[in-house]
Amino acid sequence: MHLGEAKESVPGDDKAKPSLWPLRSDASDPSYDLRALKATKPLPYRPFRYGPNYPQHMAIRNIADASTWLQLDREYAQTVDLRKRRMADPSLYSSATMPGYQAHALEALCEMSSFLALRFPRLFTVKRNVYDPSDPTTYGDSTAGEEAGAVIAVSNLITGETYNFPEIAAREGADWNPMHIAGSLLQDDLALMVEDEETGQYVFRAGSICTAGFWRLKDKLGLTLDEIHFQGAVPNYAEKYQKAMNKFFTNLREDKLVERNNYFFQVKGGLDWSTETNGSEEVFDQFNKGPQADAAKLEGTKQPTGATDISEVYFRCERQTLRRLPRTRAVLFTIRYDFVILTYLLPVTSLAHEPGVPGRMASGVRSWPKGERSVEWYKGAELFAPILLPYLDHKHEEQVRSGAITLDAKGMLEEKYPF
Repeated sequence: MHLGEAKESVPGDDKAKPSLWPLRSDASDPSYDLRALKATKPLPYRPFRYGPNYPQHMAIRNIADASTWLQLDREYAQTVDLRKRRMADPSLYSSATMPGYQAHALEALCEMSSFLALRFPRLFTVKRNVYDPSDPTTYGDSTAGEEAGAVIAVSNLITGETYNFPEIAAREGADWNPMHIAGSLLQDDLALMVEDEETGQYVFRAGSICTAGFWRLKDKLGLTLDEIHFQGAVPNYAEKYQKAMNKFFTNLREDKLVERNNYFFQVKGGLDWSTETNGSEEVFDQFNKGPQADAAKLEGTKQPTGATDISEVYFRCERQTLRRLPRTRAVLFTIRYDFVILTYLLPVTSLAHEPGVPGRMASGVRSWPKGERSVEWYKGAELFAPILLPYLDHKHEEQVRSGAITLDAKGMLEEKYPF
């Protein structure tokens, strides 16, 4: 959920008009079916830059086409199944809506459901209330427009599931959790930040966090934006990010949609958690990036372990979007992860075989600031860099010798960030 890297744009900039909402009618893709879904590859984000300077700012880019807000790919079924299994395990506490914030979470759920149904009508459908101008509870969402009527149910034609919101609320009571349903619709993790009326600080009030890989919902729910980053030991947060980030959240407009990318590496493990990178999940200490000190001697507790072979090193890329919801004014944060294994045996389209990527990645990793609680420490470089960097150097040299890439006088290719 943390921010960093890339060039920042100002959310209050008036140049990006007209408004993104309601979604244009031509944004709908009635031809996109299950077959098309299974053929859709994840977008190949490559959000690392040449060193020696490591960029430390918010990494925000405007999204000009609202139809690209929520995305699907061929990993959908596997990822959503993983998400639902984790949310079904109460010990993992992967989804929650704090009491008093059901309206905020429900608005997020309705906006997402409406978008998916309009964008991918052969994969999602919604049921709506009849619009009544005198009854605001019947008003439609920003995606479809007020007169479309309020979404009261969504059907996921990929999984065959239908969620009727009023029925679920009646069954589960006033403290029902809309984020559980929202987290079952997409591959993305979800976080809902709400401004505190007294302090003006944005607070994490609801979310579905199942595949973050190195942080847990229970560590951050109920914390302010600053507390999330300080307690998560984000390097240089106070000096580099705090002021700009708080200003960004305050100024984010309803007609703006933004995205950013980030990247990490992990040792073995799955999309949800890597014990080799983080140690045991149940006793994880987010500030020290490993098992809690008083739990280290508990039977079965595992410590982080370094990679011994390049086949154990995985590249994690995040695509994050942020938008303000029009009614509750909450900020919805979506976090999508792509997961690529780095081995010699990948096909030519794989990351390490892409022209210029090994050299740029190695240079980017070497640019990470070093020292106590630095970026290098935060990203856990000691666990993989001794294996990763020689491999990338070797692949880079192969590309230079073969003529696959031609470098400039500085030993670099033209950057195509973040791809």
